[in-house]
Amino acid sequence: MRFLVIFLLLLPAVTLAAEPFARLASARWEGEEQVVITKGDNLSAIAGRRGLTPEALIRHNGLDPKKKLKIGDTLTVHYSHLIPDGLPESGITINVPQRLLYWRGQGELKVYALGLGKPSWPSPVGPWKVANKQENKTWNVPKSIQAEMAREGKPVKTHVPPGPDNPLGKHWLGLSIGGYGIHGTIAPSSLYRFRSHGCMRMHNDDIADLYPRVDKGLTGLNSYWPVLLEIRPDGPIYIEVHPDIYQRKVNGPAELRQLADAQQVSGRIDWTLADTALKAAAGEPVEITLKPVAP
Repeated sequence: MRFLVIFLLLLPAVTLAAEPFARLASARWEGEEQVVITKGDNLSAIAGRRGLTPEALIRHNGLDPKKKLKIGDTLTVHYSHLIPDGLPESGITINVPQRLLYWRGQGELKVYALGLGKPSWPSPVGPWKVANKQENKTWNVPKSIQAEMAREGKPVKTHVPPGPDNPLGKHWLGLSIGGYGIHGTIAPSSLYRFRSHGCMRMHNDDIADLYPRVDKGLTGLNSYWPVLLEIRPDGPIYIEVHPDIYQRKVNGPAELRQLADAQQVSGRIDWTLADTALKAAAGEPVEITLKPVAP
């Protein structure tokens, strides 16, 4: 499977602070790629690496979900996500509901899709620093995960050495909070899903790209912005909405209204369309511009 490199727009540098659940956006991570199916490919892995669900990939390509992919087939992978405004000049920002990691440094912005913690084992939200870096790390299995293995009737492992069975992959960025880390994965189908025990999984090629860009001590933030609002200079207004996966009591309509009022665009929004998009939480930009009434 071969992915093309897509250029990204840079955002103005503003220091992030505590914010509501709705966030302004002023750029997009988007592109379209032709992917030729090779042995071992599946819809979840192909879609997940570019921040798509398998259902979206099926819909975009008019596929029959009951049929298996054939080696040699070509899929069009079109992805588009709003980039939160105000990313710091240097550092990592993870928008948990969006399942995207933003790295910024040296005038460059990189975006990567993630697999994050399941609702019963959520990824942390808040600031952190990179505490350590390690390649080919042995996974010391936490007691809590050993207990889960026992409950599920699986062999209980205490350590997993480097190699093809190590769920950390080849690269590990250890965070300053709770033993969590950003790492590769041996389960690419889990990308862009909430399946982990709280750590942040990346495609092995993506973590290999990120790893040399990150130094020990780099600051990061796990944010929680399920609602993103884009006000385009030429007039259209879009929102991107994701489910409140960790049940943080997000009041989407109120959050969006507050942000729209602050930006003085409430009168330009079709609130019926906005309400539909908020309820659908489809994870893709949706236009909510109020159209002029025909005379």
